[in-house]
Amino acid sequence: MRKVERTALVALPPARIYALINDIEAYPTFVPGCEAARVESRTEREIVATLHVHKGPLHTEFTTRNELEPDRAVRMRLVRGPFRLLEGDWILTPIESAGCRIDLSIRFAFSNPISGALFEPLFQQTVISLVDAFVARARMLDD
Repeated sequence: MRKVERTALVALPPARIYALINDIEAYPTFVPGCEAARVESRTEREIVATLHVHKGPLHTEFTTRNELEPDRAVRMRLVRGPFRLLEGDWILTPIESAGCRIDLSIRFAFSNPISGALFEPLFQQTVISLVDAFVARARMLDD
């Protein structure tokens, strides 16, 4: 199992970052390795979405259930895909007169140990780049 934790400070309100995290249909335009994204269902408290990721030899699709805490957190849990474990949390903490702190924590392990040995480092690189991609997207849209 691998665990990735990233933190960033941005001069934008948590609501802005929260909206970007939940704009899943836009992921292929700015998330590294995301070729396609589709929302299976959406309510005020939950989004079920499928992402298609392609990075080098890694070519996979997975579906997550994202529990929503408006403007504060998104908790992601695996529904289906090539993982034995995939869970993550986006936590958005307001910083008075400075924007917000973004914390992303993701744990994952592929079901097949052979695939895991090959693909876990690639998937880890993709996850590491997520916070940077969201921060860059937020800044671009804020201009």
